[in-house]
Amino acid sequence: MSDKFVVKRSGKKEELQTSKIKDVISWACAELEVSPLALESKIESILEDDVTTVSIHDNIIYHAQTLASAEQPDWVYVAGRLNTMKLWKDTRAYEMEFVTYLDEMKSRGVYTHPAIDMYSEEEISELEKVIIQDRDLQHSYGSTITAVKKYLSEGEVIQYMFMTEAMIIFSGRYSGQERINKVKELYDALSLREISLATPWLSNLRSNGNISSCFIISIDDDIESITESWGKAAKISKMGGGLGIYLGNLRAKGSSVAGRPNSAKSISSCAKVLNDIAQYIDQGGKRAGAFTTALPVWHNDIDEFLEIQSEHGDVRTKAYDIFPQITTPNLFWEIDEVNGEWYTFCPKEVKDLGLDLNGCWGDVFKERYEELVRLGLEGKLEVFSSRPAKDLVKKVMRTQFETGLPYVAYVDKMNEDNPNKHSGGIPCTNLCVESYSALSSSYSHTCNLASVVVGRCKDYETLSEKAALLTEVLDAGIELTSPPTECSTKHNNLLRTIGVGIQGYHDWLAKEWKTYYDTEEATKVAEYIQYGCVKKSIELAKRFGTYPAFDGSDWDNGVMFDKFEERSVTSLDWNSLRQGVSYYGIRNSQMTSPAPNTSTSVFMDAAAGVPPVYSHFFREDNDNGKYPISCMHLKDNPLSYSKSFRTYDQSRLTATIGAMQKFVDTGISAEYLLDQNKEGFKAKDLYDILTSSYKNGCKAVYYVRSIKKGESVEDLLNIKEEGCAGCAG
Repeated sequence: MSDKFVVKRSGKKEELQTSKIKDVISWACAELEVSPLALESKIESILEDDVTTVSIHDNIIYHAQTLASAEQPDWVYVAGRLNTMKLWKDTRAYEMEFVTYLDEMKSRGVYTHPAIDMYSEEEISELEKVIIQDRDLQHSYGSTITAVKKYLSEGEVIQYMFMTEAMIIFSGRYSGQERINKVKELYDALSLREISLATPWLSNLRSNGNISSCFIISIDDDIESITESWGKAAKISKMGGGLGIYLGNLRAKGSSVAGRPNSAKSISSCAKVLNDIAQYIDQGGKRAGAFTTALPVWHNDIDEFLEIQSEHGDVRTKAYDIFPQITTPNLFWEIDEVNGEWYTFCPKEVKDLGLDLNGCWGDVFKERYEELVRLGLEGKLEVFSSRPAKDLVKKVMRTQFETGLPYVAYVDKMNEDNPNKHSGGIPCTNLCVESYSALSSSYSHTCNLASVVVGRCKDYETLSEKAALLTEVLDAGIELTSPPTECSTKHNNLLRTIGVGIQGYHDWLAKEWKTYYDTEEATKVAEYIQYGCVKKSIELAKRFGTYPAFDGSDWDNGVMFDKFEERSVTSLDWNSLRQGVSYYGIRNSQMTSPAPNTSTSVFMDAAAGVPPVYSHFFREDNDNGKYPISCMHLKDNPLSYSKSFRTYDQSRLTATIGAMQKFVDTGISAEYLLDQNKEGFKAKDLYDILTSSYKNGCKAVYYVRSIKKGESVEDLLNIKEEGCAGCAG
C-alpha cells in the first residue's frame, strides 16, 4: 500500500495508486508510435504527498510535450489526448444528452443563435447518433490548447461545437430530412477536419455575431467620407474583422483645400488616425484591430507613406500598428525594368482634370498617366514630382527588409481577373491580400472565408467535393452573418463574394510526394477546387437564384470560362459548367481565396496556407501557450518537410503561386522568406521576388520575412502577425 495520498477535484483525499496513472498513460499512448514507459518514468518526480489529481494530470501533459520531437512526433497527440481528457472532466459535456447540453448552453446565454431552436428534440436525437466523441482524441496538444483559448466557450467540447455549427449553418436553407442529411454531411467533414472554418465562424457563429472575415473600404476626398470611414473602421474592428482601407482618393500633401494653396496634410495624418482606431477599438479585448492602409504608387505622398513605420523622421507621421500596402500597375514595373523615371500626382487635381487614375487599369491607366506626365512637364500641375522608378523600388525593398512590409499589390492583374468590371474596379487588397472585389462609395468589400484542408483529402476529386461543400456553407453564411456596417450588407447581397481557401498545401505535396517547384501540380490542385466551387455555385443559383450583379459580368458573357478552358491542365469538363451558367447563372461572383490560416491551421493540425512550412518540427510560444508543432505527414515523408521554407529559391516560388493563381479567382496569401545567412545572399533576391511575382501573374506579395545575420529560422517562428487571425484566422 502507498503511504501517500492525492486530493481529488472534489477535495476528497484518497490513497495514491500509481497504477491508475499508468492506466491513463497507457490509454493516451494507445496505437501511437510511442513508448508509455518513457512517460511513466517521469511520474515519481511529481508524486508528493497530498498532491492534487489536477496537478498530476498537468504534469503528465507537460512531460508528454517534452518528449515530442521530429523523430517521435506522436507525443504531441499523447499530450493532446491527455488535455482532451482534462477538458472532458472539466465540462462533463459528453455525460449529457446532446439536447440537454444545448438547453444548458442556451440557458447560460452561451448559445444565442435562434437557429438552434428550429430543430425538434427528435431531430437533435438523430443528429446525436452521428457525433463521434473520440474524434476529439485526434487533436494534438497545440490543437486542443488553441480550441480552448480561442474557439470553445465555457462548457463546450469540440464535437458538440462542430455539430452546433453545422446545425446553424444549414438551419434556414433546408428543412426536414434534407436538412438533417446536410447537417450530418457537414458535421462529418468538420469533425474529420477535412475542411476548416475561419476564426470568425468558430468564435462568433453560435453567439449570432459577425462571421465575415474580410472587409475593404475606400475613403473619398471629402470630410464626410473621411469621418464616416473612421466610424466604419471602428465598427469592423469591434466585430473582429480584418480591414483594408484604400487611401488613393485623398489629396496629396501641399495641394489646395477650399481654394487655399499648399494646405492639404499628408496621407500619413489620416493613416495615423486609423492606426489609433485600430489600437483603441479592439476586438473584444482579445487583440487590437488589424488594418492595412493602401496607397497607389502614383500618389505624390508615396515616399512619406513608405516611411510610415521607419524609426527615422517625424514621430507624428508614424503609424506602427497598421499594415502598409502599395498598389502598383504594370506600367510601374515596365518603367522600372528600363531604368525609367516615375512620376507622381495629387488624386484631387488629376480628377478635376478628368484624368482620374483611381479605378482604371491597363491601357486606360497608361493613356491617362502619360497625359498627366506631359501636363506636369509643361508646368501645368500644382502637385507633381518624379524620381527614378528604381529608387522607389529600392525604398520599398529597404522597408521590407526592416519590417516585412509593405504588401505589394499588382492591380492590373487583380482587375483583369475581376468578373464584375461592370460594377467597379478593385483598388487594393484586404488585410491578408487574398480577398477583394469591386468597390463603390455605397458598398464595401466583404467576404466569408473557409478552407479545404488539402492534406486530408485522399485525391483530386475529394478536393472538388470539399470545395463544393464549402461553397454551400459560405453562401449560407451570407444570410447568417451580422455585418458591422450597412455597406457590408449591401456588398454581401449584391456580389455574394465567398472565399474557399487551401489550407496546408505543403501537406498535400508531402502526401503526394510532389515538390513546390511543380507548377502544373499547383495549377491542378487549384483547378479541382475552383471546379468544385463553380459547379456547386451553379446548383445554388438554380435553386436560390443568381447574385444580383450577374448580368453583364464575366460569368454572364463567358469570359471566365474562356480563361478556365485556356488555362486548364486537367480533363475537367468546363464546357458543361459554361452551359450550366448560361441556363441558371451563378450564385457567387468570386469563390476562391487561399488565406494564411495561421490560427486555424494549429487547430486543424495542418500546415498554414499555401507557402512551405518554416520547420518540420518546432515549439510555438504565443498567447495561447507553449506547445510543440509537428507536420501532418512527417512520419510518412520527412524528406518533404525537411526542405523547409528558407531552403527554397523564393523567386521560383512565385512561379508556383502564379501557376496556382490561374484558378484562384481572387488572390493568394503568398509570403516569402529571405535568409541573409545563406551563402550567396544578396539584396537582389528580394528584387527578384517582386519582379517575378509581377511577371508570373501573381496578384500580391504578402509578408517578406527576413532571417537576419546571426539569427535562425527559430527566431521567426513565434513572430507571426496577429493581423490574419483577425481576418481568416
